[in-house]
Amino acid sequence: MLEARNLVKEFGKLRATDDVSLEFGAEDGEMVFIVGPNGAGKTTLINLLTGLLEPDEGSVVMHRTEGGDTVEHDITDMRPDKRVKEGLVRSFQIVHLFEEMTVRENLRTAALSNHDKISEMRSLDHEHEVVEDDIAELLEQFRLEDVADEVAETLPHGDRKLLDVAISFALDPDYLLLDEPTSGVGSEEKEYVIETVVEASDEQNVTTVTIEHDMDIVRNYADRMIALVEGSVFREGPPTLLDTDPDLRRTLLGVSDNE
Repeated sequence: MLEARNLVKEFGKLRATDDVSLEFGAEDGEMVFIVGPNGAGKTTLINLLTGLLEPDEGSVVMHRTEGGDTVEHDITDMRPDKRVKEGLVRSFQIVHLFEEMTVRENLRTAALSNHDKISEMRSLDHEHEVVEDDIAELLEQFRLEDVADEVAETLPHGDRKLLDVAISFALDPDYLLLDEPTSGVGSEEKEYVIETVVEASDEQNVTTVTIEHDMDIVRNYADRMIALVEGSVFREGPPTLLDTDPDLRRTLLGVSDNE
């Protein structure tokens, strides 16, 4: 389990996260969506969990099973790359790809990194069979087989988003934090993208924590929804709250049930 404990982050006089305590992955493969208005602290929370920012107060803890016992590991001071090795991986709102590499080469780079063989990426041999098997599986899971040998910069935006998430999966995450994976994707492609991510998460038993502004996606795919407002947890629960909680509807959707 991944846990945020009383996280506080301030930027000058702005308190971007205000005593946030949350748990993720108490059930393996949980799909959590974080929602809230602009400036609510959603991306700041993701950055604190993944080590891109250091909290002013509070801690980030991972719970591991060791010898049949659950052991807490405080990772608050751990570097982002070390957190990746611990199974905590993220993707950003803006796609980050090796633009001049093919889809397959992008995935190979990430997979070799996960196996600590990045220096050997241009001298593949029989020792890399596991890596190549990983790549083939990812290409299939993310529906990228037909464009496997296309250069990344030539891909349509939906495929670029899928490749970006697939690269994160190549790092073998236990927890994958996604910052608006459907951002910039046309309405006709959004469901295709999110369904692909959901299926891959289910198959690999990955707990995902996703920032999302499309409430229809949250309604259809969330196991649990967390609403942040002004840096604090405003609501936490099933996505049905979007339809049943008048305060949440007014805050997020600008809808008054009395109108």
